[in-house]
Order: sequence, then structure tokens, then C-alpha cells
Amino acid sequence: MYRARIRSVMLVGLFCCGFWLPADAQWQFEYQPAPAYVLYDVSTGEGSGTASISIAESPENYGFPNPVWGFALSIGHDPTLLEPIDVAQGAAIEGINSGYGPDFWAIGIEPDGIYAGVIYSFLSNANGYYETPEEIVVVHYQTVAAAFVGDQDGENTTIFGLEVGSPPVENLVVVDVPGPNQSAVTLVMDGVVNLVPDRDMVRGDADSSGSIESLADAISVLNYLFVGSNVTCLDALDCNDDAAVDLADPIMLLTWGYAMGANLPAPFPECGADPTGDSLACDTSMCP
Repeated sequence: MYRARIRSVMLVGLFCCGFWLPADAQWQFEYQPAPAYVLYDVSTGEGSGTASISIAESPENYGFPNPVWGFALSIGHDPTLLEPIDVAQGAAIEGINSGYGPDFWAIGIEPDGIYAGVIYSFLSNANGYYETPEEIVVVHYQTVAAAFVGDQDGENTTIFGLEVGSPPVENLVVVDVPGPNQSAVTLVMDGVVNLVPDRDMVRGDADSSGSIESLADAISVLNYLFVGSNVTCLDALDCNDDAAVDLADPIMLLTWGYAMGANLPAPFPECGADPTGDSLACDTSMCP
């Protein structure tokens, strides 16, 4: 009798303390690709870049935020423009399971898309929570070179939800709730991929005047950062070549010009390609 009473109390507690699930409970998640940039060499058409894909839970879900046990992701692309070459774990997945990563990680690369299947922990000892978007997958693409040889204008394309593979992989998220785990509805948002010609430029020539004047160019960088003025070669504003444009860049430019600071990284002071190949675009410059 004593054991029976204990079991009864435990069952009542499950229903009283927030674990009871209504029969019509449903969950919805979104896969959100961030805007991506793929830079290519106009003379060869060869280029590469990455697309970051995040997951976010709808705040209208029952029990938000809910623990996620795993997911399947399947996205497509235009195979006449892009070719996937690798699928890597995003930051949120690398850190799951106390930093050990997921117990199961499988990927597939097809001509028309990629897929990934993930289980965080076979024993349900690790879960993810996605009140805000978290990066789960990074896809590395290269251009279909023949499509971009001599293309000075660039292209825009998208990545999108597509059941890839054989058998086709469905986009879904598994919610770790008491009783049978529940498959959640997953919306896949389209992601824009900007295919941009990688033009020669001079680092620090922020106003694209054809010469570097530390004060004038530093002011151009500051106007871009704080006023929102347009620039024609964003890569030239990255004076310290850290793949970002921020306050450190005009400071480096002024230090070079007025305080005998170090030269800016290549290409400087002559025209050339950015050797680090980051995602900062250069639409036009004074370089031939």
C-alpha cells in the first residue's frame, strides 16, 4: 500500500506541475539562413563562401521554451550557380552535451542540396533551447565556375527548404517532452546568397578616390559607421583586415597617417585582391 500511494502522488504531480500536455499541443520552429556572400574571381569564375543557418522556436508554442532533443535539416539551392562542398556543425551544436558535441551527426551532400541529421544525446541528457536564434549548421559552397567567368555584375540566388536525399529527408525538430517525443512543424525561411565579383582594390581607400588620404578616408569610414552613408567598396574600409568594419579601422588609418603607424595589410598601397577572402564586397573601385 505504501508503494502504491507513492506512485499515485508522483502521477498526480506530473499532471499538476506543468508536465501535462493537451491533446492538441503543437510546436513550431523556424530554420533561418542568414544572408550569405560568395566572392568569386571574375577571370576564372572560381569562388567560395559560407551560409549560416539558425533555429528559433515560436514564442507561441505550448511550454515555450521547450527542450529540443534533435533535428533534421534539408535545404536546396540552384545547382547551376552553387555547389556544396561541406556541412559543418554550427556554434550551438558544437557546444551541446557539455562541449562534447552531439551523440549523432550525419550529413549528406547532393547536387541540388544538403541535409543534416542530429541527436544531441541518445539518453536525453542534453537538450537545446531556442528562445532566440542559434546557429546550428554552416554550409560551405563553391561557385559553378563556368557560370561566372567574365561576370562583372554578380548574381543573387537563394537557399530554401527542399527534401533532399534518397529517401528524402524531412525538415523537423524533435521536442523532448514527457511520454513519446513529439515531432515539431519546421518552417524553412529562404536565405539570400549574394554572389559577388572579387574586385581588386586598395585597402584604406574608403572613398574610392584612387588615393589614400588618411583623414578623408577615415571620415568616410566614420560616416559609414555612424551616419549610414553609402560606400562602393566595403572591403577597402576594413583597414585592419579582420573581416569586419568597425571603429578600429579609422583609428588604424589615422595612426598610419599621423603617428607613423604600421602599414595597412595587403593590398596596400597598390591595387590587388584581398588575400584573406572574407565576405566584405567590393562593387566598384578605382583599380583597373
